[in-house]
Amino acid sequence: MKLNKTNKSVKVKAPEGYHWMTEGGRHFLMKGDYKPHKGASPEAPFRLVTHDKGKSSPAMDAARKAKKG
Repeated sequence: MKLNKTNKSVKVKAPEGYHWMTEGGRHFLMKGDYKPHKGASPEAPFRLVTHDKGKSSPAMDAARKAKKG
């Protein structure tokens, strides 16, 4: 299964008692309520992806075949 990246994104709020830290384009959760400081944010954008349901890759087919015996 291959993920297809879209141009859309959705902002996700950090859970209560945490805030997002962004570094190098990646988002990480940090314990502690949000307070403005470098890299901190109460919510972070995540790109949306889709995938083709039912389609598989050669590696997935081989794994299924090996599992069946």
